[in-house]
Amino acid sequence: MPWDLQVFNKQTYAAMTETVAQDIDKFNEASQGAIQLINEPFGGDFNIEASFKAIAGLVRRRNAYGSGTIAAKRLEQMLDVAVKVAAGTPPLEYEKQQYTWILQNPELAAITIGEQLGKARLADMLNAGILGASSAISSNAAAVHGVGTDAASFRLLNKGAAKLGDRSGAIRSWILHSTTMHNLFDNALTNSENLFRYDGVNVVRDPFGRVFVVTDAPALVGDNAGTAFYNTLGLVEGAVVVNDNNDFNAELVPSTGEENIKYTYQAEWTFGVGVKGYAWDTAAGGKSPTDAAIGTPTNWDLIASSVKDTAGVLVKSA
Repeated sequence: MPWDLQVFNKQTYAAMTETVAQDIDKFNEASQGAIQLINEPFGGDFNIEASFKAIAGLVRRRNAYGSGTIAAKRLEQMLDVAVKVAAGTPPLEYEKQQYTWILQNPELAAITIGEQLGKARLADMLNAGILGASSAISSNAAAVHGVGTDAASFRLLNKGAAKLGDRSGAIRSWILHSTTMHNLFDNALTNSENLFRYDGVNVVRDPFGRVFVVTDAPALVGDNAGTAFYNTLGLVEGAVVVNDNNDFNAELVPSTGEENIKYTYQAEWTFGVGVKGYAWDTAAGGKSPTDAAIGTPTNWDLIASSVKDTAGVLVKSA
Protein backbone atom coordinates (compact mmCIF):
# COMPACT_ATOMS: atom_id res chain seq x y z
CA MET A 1 0.00 0.00 0.00
CA PRO A 2 1.78 3.17 -1.11
CA TRP A 3 2.40 5.92 1.41
CA ASP A 4 3.11 9.27 -0.20
CA LEU A 5 3.31 12.32 2.07
CA GLN A 6 2.58 14.67 -0.82
CA VAL A 7 -0.52 12.69 -1.78
CA PHE A 8 -1.62 12.72 1.87
CA ASN A 9 -1.36 16.52 1.99
CA LYS A 10 -3.28 16.89 -1.27
CA GLN A 11 -6.08 14.64 -0.05
CA THR A 12 -6.31 16.52 3.26
CA TYR A 13 -6.46 19.85 1.42
CA ALA A 14 -9.04 18.59 -1.09
CA ALA A 15 -11.33 17.26 1.66
CA MET A 16 -10.96 20.49 3.63
CA THR A 17 -11.61 22.88 0.72
CA GLU A 18 -14.64 20.91 -0.45
CA THR A 19 -16.12 21.02 3.05
CA VAL A 20 -15.40 24.74 3.43
CA ALA A 21 -16.77 25.66 -0.01
CA GLN A 22 -20.06 23.86 0.61
CA ASP A 23 -20.52 25.29 4.10
CA ILE A 24 -19.58 28.83 3.07
CA ASP A 25 -22.17 28.89 0.30
CA LYS A 26 -24.82 27.63 2.69
CA PHE A 27 -23.92 30.11 5.39
CA ASN A 28 -23.71 33.18 3.17
CA GLU A 29 -27.16 32.39 1.83
CA ALA A 30 -28.60 31.57 5.25
CA SER A 31 -27.37 34.82 6.83
CA GLN A 32 -28.81 36.84 3.94
CA GLY A 33 -25.40 38.34 3.33
CA ALA A 34 -25.08 39.92 6.78
CA ILE A 35 -21.89 37.96 7.44
CA GLN A 36 -19.98 37.35 4.22
CA LEU A 37 -17.26 34.74 3.95
CA ILE A 38 -15.34 35.51 0.77
CA ASN A 39 -12.27 34.26 -1.04
CA GLU A 40 -10.51 37.58 -1.59
CA PRO A 41 -6.94 37.75 -0.26
CA PHE A 42 -5.27 40.99 0.76
CA GLY A 43 -1.59 41.70 1.30
CA GLY A 44 0.05 43.09 4.42
CA ASP A 45 -1.24 43.18 7.98
CA PHE A 46 -4.26 45.34 7.17
CA ASN A 47 -6.67 45.94 4.30
CA ILE A 48 -7.17 49.70 4.03
CA GLU A 49 -9.80 51.16 1.72
CA ALA A 50 -10.64 54.84 1.41
CA SER A 51 -14.18 56.09 1.00
CA PHE A 52 -16.03 59.31 1.69
CA LYS A 53 -18.15 60.15 4.69
CA ALA A 54 -21.78 61.09 4.16
CA ILE A 55 -22.09 64.87 4.23
CA ALA A 56 -24.66 65.99 6.77
CA GLY A 57 -26.87 68.88 5.65
CA LEU A 58 -25.81 68.58 2.04
CA VAL A 59 -29.03 70.24 0.88
CA ARG A 60 -30.07 73.59 2.40
CA ARG A 61 -32.77 76.15 2.03
CA ARG A 62 -31.63 79.24 0.09
CA ASN A 63 -32.98 82.75 0.33
CA ALA A 64 -33.40 83.89 -3.26
CA TYR A 65 -33.38 87.52 -2.09
CA GLY A 66 -30.72 87.26 0.61
CA SER A 67 -26.98 87.89 0.70
CA GLY A 68 -24.03 86.98 2.84
CA THR A 69 -21.72 84.02 3.33
CA ILE A 70 -22.62 80.39 3.94
CA ALA A 71 -20.64 78.07 6.19
CA ALA A 72 -18.76 75.53 4.10
CA LYS A 73 -19.10 71.76 4.40
CA ARG A 74 -16.02 69.62 4.09
CA LEU A 75 -15.74 66.48 1.98
CA GLU A 76 -13.96 64.02 4.28
CA GLN A 77 -12.41 60.67 3.59
CA MET A 78 -12.62 57.76 5.97
CA LEU A 79 -10.34 54.76 6.05
CA ASP A 80 -12.04 51.38 6.30
CA VAL A 81 -9.50 49.04 7.87
CA ALA A 82 -9.80 45.26 8.15
CA VAL A 83 -7.23 43.30 10.14
CA LYS A 84 -5.44 40.09 9.17
CA VAL A 85 -5.74 37.26 11.68
CA ALA A 86 -3.25 34.38 11.84
CA ALA A 87 -4.48 30.88 12.66
CA GLY A 88 -3.15 27.35 12.64
CA THR A 89 -3.44 23.86 14.06
CA PRO A 90 -1.46 22.27 16.84
CA PRO A 91 0.77 19.40 15.74
CA LEU A 92 -1.41 16.34 15.01
CA GLU A 93 0.34 13.04 15.61
CA TYR A 94 -0.55 9.50 14.57
CA GLU A 95 1.11 6.28 13.42
CA LYS A 96 0.62 4.78 9.97
CA GLN A 97 0.74 1.25 11.39
CA GLN A 98 -2.50 1.90 13.31
CA TYR A 99 -4.24 1.68 9.94
CA THR A 100 -2.14 -0.94 8.19
CA TRP A 101 -2.43 -3.23 11.22
CA ILE A 102 -6.19 -3.50 10.64
CA LEU A 103 -5.85 -3.48 6.83
CA GLN A 104 -7.22 0.05 6.42
CA ASN A 105 -5.83 2.67 4.09
CA PRO A 106 -3.87 5.26 6.13
CA GLU A 107 -5.10 7.87 3.68
CA LEU A 108 -8.38 7.74 5.65
CA ALA A 109 -6.54 9.91 8.16
CA ALA A 110 -6.02 12.54 5.44
CA ILE A 111 -9.73 12.71 4.65
CA THR A 112 -10.68 12.76 8.34
CA ILE A 113 -8.26 15.58 9.13
CA GLY A 114 -9.39 17.53 6.07
CA GLU A 115 -13.11 17.31 6.85
CA GLN A 116 -12.67 18.17 10.53
CA LEU A 117 -10.24 20.98 9.75
CA GLY A 118 -12.61 22.43 7.15
CA LYS A 119 -15.43 22.74 9.69
CA ALA A 120 -13.10 23.97 12.45
CA ARG A 121 -11.60 26.65 10.17
CA LEU A 122 -15.02 27.90 9.14
CA ALA A 123 -16.25 27.99 12.74
CA ASP A 124 -13.14 29.91 13.81
CA MET A 125 -13.55 32.46 11.01
CA LEU A 126 -17.21 32.98 11.92
CA ASN A 127 -16.39 33.31 15.62
CA ALA A 128 -13.69 35.88 14.84
CA GLY A 129 -16.09 37.85 12.63
CA ILE A 130 -18.82 37.80 15.29
CA LEU A 131 -16.25 38.77 17.94
CA GLY A 132 -15.13 41.74 15.85
CA ALA A 133 -18.72 42.87 15.21
CA SER A 134 -19.76 42.52 18.85
CA SER A 135 -16.70 44.43 19.97
CA ALA A 136 -16.98 47.20 17.40
CA ILE A 137 -20.72 47.78 17.80
CA SER A 138 -20.53 47.68 21.60
CA SER A 139 -18.17 50.68 21.46
CA ASN A 140 -20.93 52.76 19.82
CA ALA A 141 -23.60 53.68 22.37
CA ALA A 142 -25.93 54.82 19.60
CA ALA A 143 -26.08 51.23 18.31
CA VAL A 144 -26.58 49.41 21.63
CA HIS A 145 -29.88 48.67 23.37
CA GLY A 146 -30.29 47.21 26.83
CA VAL A 147 -27.89 46.43 29.67
CA GLY A 148 -28.45 42.68 29.83
CA THR A 149 -31.16 42.58 32.50
CA ASP A 150 -34.29 42.38 30.31
CA ALA A 151 -35.59 39.02 29.12
CA ALA A 152 -35.17 38.31 25.43
CA SER A 153 -38.32 39.13 23.46
CA PHE A 154 -39.35 40.32 20.04
CA ARG A 155 -40.21 43.65 21.64
CA LEU A 156 -36.65 43.98 22.93
CA LEU A 157 -35.22 43.17 19.50
CA ASN A 158 -37.60 45.66 17.93
CA LYS A 159 -36.36 48.39 20.25
CA GLY A 160 -32.81 47.50 19.29
CA ALA A 161 -33.64 47.66 15.59
CA ALA A 162 -35.19 51.08 16.17
CA LYS A 163 -31.66 52.38 16.81
CA LEU A 164 -31.33 52.55 13.02
CA GLY A 165 -34.48 54.63 12.70
CA ASP A 166 -35.91 54.65 9.18
CA ARG A 167 -33.11 52.32 8.12
CA SER A 168 -34.12 49.55 10.54
CA GLY A 169 -35.49 47.62 7.57
CA ALA A 170 -31.89 47.21 6.38
CA ILE A 171 -31.24 44.69 9.15
CA ARG A 172 -31.12 41.32 7.41
CA SER A 173 -30.28 38.90 10.21
CA TRP A 174 -30.21 38.45 13.96
CA ILE A 175 -27.07 36.66 15.13
CA LEU A 176 -27.92 35.19 18.51
CA HIS A 177 -27.02 32.59 21.11
CA SER A 178 -29.08 29.43 21.42
CA THR A 179 -30.15 30.46 24.94
CA THR A 180 -31.55 33.71 23.55
CA MET A 181 -33.36 31.80 20.82
CA HIS A 182 -34.99 29.47 23.33
CA ASN A 183 -36.00 32.46 25.44
CA LEU A 184 -37.59 34.03 22.36
CA PHE A 185 -39.53 30.83 21.67
CA ASP A 186 -40.69 30.71 25.28
CA ASN A 187 -41.73 34.36 25.26
CA ALA A 188 -43.55 34.04 21.95
CA LEU A 189 -45.49 31.00 23.11
CA THR A 190 -46.61 32.48 26.43
CA ASN A 191 -47.19 36.20 25.93
CA SER A 192 -50.19 37.91 24.39
CA GLU A 193 -48.34 39.54 21.51
CA ASN A 194 -48.83 36.51 19.25
CA LEU A 195 -45.92 37.58 17.11
CA PHE A 196 -44.56 34.15 16.36
CA ARG A 197 -46.15 31.53 14.15
CA TYR A 198 -45.14 27.98 13.29
CA ASP A 199 -45.78 28.60 9.62
CA GLY A 200 -43.37 26.77 7.32
CA VAL A 201 -39.98 28.37 6.90
CA ASN A 202 -41.18 31.49 8.66
CA VAL A 203 -40.43 29.73 11.92
CA VAL A 204 -36.85 31.04 11.65
CA ARG A 205 -37.82 34.63 10.91
CA ASP A 206 -38.98 37.53 13.02
CA PRO A 207 -42.17 39.45 12.17
CA PHE A 208 -40.15 41.68 9.80
CA GLY A 209 -38.73 38.75 7.85
CA ARG A 210 -35.25 38.88 9.37
CA VAL A 211 -33.66 35.45 9.76
CA PHE A 212 -32.26 34.09 12.99
CA VAL A 213 -28.72 32.72 12.82
CA VAL A 214 -28.22 30.69 15.98
CA THR A 215 -24.66 30.05 17.11
CA ASP A 216 -23.07 29.69 20.52
CA ALA A 217 -20.17 31.94 19.58
CA PRO A 218 -18.25 33.00 22.72
CA ALA A 219 -18.67 36.69 21.81
CA LEU A 220 -22.44 36.40 22.25
CA VAL A 221 -22.05 35.78 25.98
CA GLY A 222 -21.11 38.72 28.18
CA ASP A 223 -20.39 39.17 31.87
CA ASN A 224 -21.58 41.98 34.11
CA ALA A 225 -20.08 41.75 37.59
CA GLY A 226 -20.37 37.96 37.56
CA THR A 227 -23.83 37.88 35.98
CA ALA A 228 -24.00 36.49 32.46
CA PHE A 229 -25.95 38.24 29.73
CA TYR A 230 -26.35 37.61 26.02
CA ASN A 231 -25.49 39.74 22.99
CA THR A 232 -27.70 39.63 19.92
CA LEU A 233 -26.45 41.29 16.75
CA GLY A 234 -28.88 42.81 14.26
CA LEU A 235 -26.75 43.05 11.12
CA VAL A 236 -27.28 44.74 7.75
CA GLU A 237 -26.05 43.27 4.47
CA GLY A 238 -22.24 43.21 4.33
CA ALA A 239 -21.98 44.04 8.04
CA VAL A 240 -19.12 41.61 8.58
CA VAL A 241 -16.69 40.48 5.90
CA VAL A 242 -14.26 37.64 6.53
CA ASN A 243 -11.63 37.23 3.80
CA ASP A 244 -9.96 33.88 3.25
CA ASN A 245 -6.43 34.85 2.20
CA ASN A 246 -5.75 31.67 0.20
CA ASP A 247 -2.45 31.09 1.98
CA PHE A 248 -3.15 27.71 3.57
CA ASN A 249 0.08 25.85 4.22
CA ALA A 250 0.56 22.40 5.75
CA GLU A 251 3.36 19.94 6.33
CA LEU A 252 3.40 16.26 7.17
CA VAL A 253 6.70 14.89 8.46
CA PRO A 254 7.76 11.46 9.70
CA SER A 255 9.88 10.96 12.79
CA THR A 256 11.81 7.90 13.96
CA GLY A 257 13.51 6.87 17.17
CA GLU A 258 10.43 5.61 18.99
CA GLU A 259 8.68 2.25 19.15
CA ASN A 260 6.65 3.09 16.03
CA ILE A 261 7.27 5.55 13.21
CA LYS A 262 5.23 8.65 13.93
CA TYR A 263 3.80 11.22 11.52
CA THR A 264 3.07 14.81 12.50
CA TYR A 265 0.72 17.10 10.58
CA GLN A 266 0.56 20.85 11.14
CA ALA A 267 -1.15 23.64 9.20
CA GLU A 268 -1.35 27.44 9.21
CA TRP A 269 -3.31 30.15 7.35
CA THR A 270 -4.62 33.70 7.69
CA PHE A 271 -7.89 35.53 7.11
CA GLY A 272 -9.13 39.10 7.39
CA VAL A 273 -11.93 40.54 9.52
CA GLY A 274 -13.70 43.80 8.71
CA VAL A 275 -16.80 45.44 10.22
CA LYS A 276 -18.90 47.95 8.27
CA GLY A 277 -18.63 51.50 9.58
CA TYR A 278 -15.73 50.66 11.90
CA ALA A 279 -11.98 50.59 11.26
CA TRP A 280 -9.43 48.46 13.04
CA ASP A 281 -7.14 50.79 15.01
CA THR A 282 -3.75 49.81 13.67
CA ALA A 283 -1.91 51.57 16.50
CA ALA A 284 -4.00 50.42 19.47
CA GLY A 285 -4.96 46.99 18.14
CA GLY A 286 -1.72 46.23 16.34
CA LYS A 287 -1.08 43.45 13.86
CA SER A 288 -1.65 39.69 14.03
CA PRO A 289 -4.19 40.19 16.86
CA THR A 290 -5.26 37.72 19.51
CA ASP A 291 -8.92 37.08 20.29
CA ALA A 292 -8.52 39.38 23.29
CA ALA A 293 -7.40 42.20 21.00
CA ILE A 294 -10.22 41.59 18.50
CA GLY A 295 -12.66 41.63 21.42
CA THR A 296 -11.42 44.97 22.80
CA PRO A 297 -13.94 47.68 21.81
CA THR A 298 -11.36 50.49 21.82
CA ASN A 299 -9.45 48.70 19.05
CA TRP A 300 -12.32 49.48 16.64
CA ASP A 301 -12.86 53.11 15.62
CA LEU A 302 -16.22 54.41 14.43
CA ILE A 303 -15.68 55.96 10.99
CA ALA A 304 -19.24 56.34 9.69
CA SER A 305 -20.99 59.67 10.18
CA SER A 306 -24.27 58.05 11.21
CA VAL A 307 -25.19 54.85 13.02
CA LYS A 308 -27.44 54.16 10.03
CA ASP A 309 -24.33 53.59 7.91
CA THR A 310 -22.79 51.01 10.24
CA ALA A 311 -22.95 47.23 10.59
CA GLY A 312 -26.09 47.27 12.69
CA VAL A 313 -27.14 47.07 16.32
CA LEU A 314 -26.38 45.10 19.45
CA VAL A 315 -29.12 44.07 21.88
CA LYS A 316 -28.25 42.86 25.39
CA SER A 317 -30.62 40.50 27.17
CA ALA A 318 -30.70 38.23 30.18
